[in-house]
Amino acid sequence: MRVRDLRSARHEVVGVPQPATELYQYDDGDLGAALYLVDDVTDDPLFEFELAQRFRLPEAGTVDHGVVCMGRGSTDTDADLEFSLNFYAGAGTPGRLLADYVVTAQLDAGTYTCFELRGDLQGLSLDAGNVWVAVSWQRGTPPENTKFLMADENGPGGGRRAFRARPEEDDDWVAWEVDANADIKAYGIRLAVNHPDPDPDPDPDPDPDPGPEPPSEEGYTDCVPQTTPLVFDGGYNVQLCYETPGGDIGEGKGGIWASGESGLLWFFSRGNAEVLVKVLNGCRHNGHRWVFVAPVTDVAFNLHVTDGVSEPWTHRNRQGQVATPARDTFAFECRE
Repeated sequence: MRVRDLRSARHEVVGVPQPATELYQYDDGDLGAALYLVDDVTDDPLFEFELAQRFRLPEAGTVDHGVVCMGRGSTDTDADLEFSLNFYAGAGTPGRLLADYVVTAQLDAGTYTCFELRGDLQGLSLDAGNVWVAVSWQRGTPPENTKFLMADENGPGGGRRAFRARPEEDDDWVAWEVDANADIKAYGIRLAVNHPDPDPDPDPDPDPDPGPEPPSEEGYTDCVPQTTPLVFDGGYNVQLCYETPGGDIGEGKGGIWASGESGLLWFFSRGNAEVLVKVLNGCRHNGHRWVFVAPVTDVAFNLHVTDGVSEPWTHRNRQGQVATPARDTFAFECRE
């Protein structure tokens, strides 16, 4: 089983996201790849396929709308389109089904359309963290009438992807597979979420920095750490989150050893330290706090050191790459 990439002649985009929503979109709007799943030997489309894209929500919210971009070939004689829009929990691949919705529409030949979907899915509650949005549909009759999901080859990417299929009508679903095709950056699936708007704190002093944006390059994790396992003298906080090759997200943990200036973090076993972090007082030497990091891992991670005032100091690692140490003797300007 593999993903087959076809090409579309032209496209049409329908609908504009509402400005009050947070739109999670990993494509750049120029969708040049057209996908469905085919048999490895015959190259014929399988009976039913499902392609899913993972979104990571920083906080809980409710669905405002979804966007799915579907295409029809120039020789396809059937304008009718039917697919299911499915929501799943899960980390590495889709897991528990949260909700599913049947969508019917029509497509012009040789085009694709991005459908903005509301209706029953509007208001669906989603927890913070991972949510998978998937599209499933069946091959056409004849197979040349099979529709396809559009995808992006040049956009920012950042969302994990997976697919599965039923080879024939009487078959069970084959297990989910991670889509590791580096030529595909994102599926034509987008998610708009309404997040709660908490009352602002009165006159914050100082206004806290919102924190660094997670990286979107291939191989890096977009996780955002939620805990503070190390706190050093002077109010310097260390946060770290990691993502395994299987897509599981975790937090760096303390408790092995720490002092007022340095400490160890572990990921999977307390007996196996993964990262040494030091924040030293160099104020007498150059007027700055110094940060040293010595990781011994090849797991993707995002590490942040903050003081609640300055811009966070950040060190990251790419999945499968042996992490490099870091030193910054001008990390934070000393406060009088």
